[in-house]
Amino acid sequence: MDQNVLLAKLKIAEQQLIFYQEELEGCARRLKIATINLKIRETEEKVNKQEFNSNLDQMMFSVSHKLRKSVANILGLSEMLNEDLNLGNNEVREILLLIIQSAESLNFSTKELSDFICLNKRN
Repeated sequence: MDQNVLLAKLKIAEQQLIFYQEELEGCARRLKIATINLKIRETEEKVNKQEFNSNLDQMMFSVSHKLRKSVANILGLSEMLNEDLNLGNNEVREILLLIIQSAESLNFSTKELSDFICLNKRN
């Protein structure tokens, strides 16, 4: 084989190696960028999860308190109605009104919890 042909082939091979090395370096840069973006997304997801859990804890505490209060009111007022047979009509109506208010509060609290859950399922 002629030395000039061999040199030309070596030059072409060298150029191809340079091209592939540049391609490889470009892939390495893109991989580094993708890794950084992945870490950013993981951190964002972690922060979002922590925020969601914090909001969920706050919501659960609030709703739990509201539910317990409403249930305790309904039970206490119902026991009053059941135990005191000497109550007048006005007193019975007042107690029933308080029971209705507590039931409405209970209904509102469960709706609030349901809305919170639905909102966070969409996100």
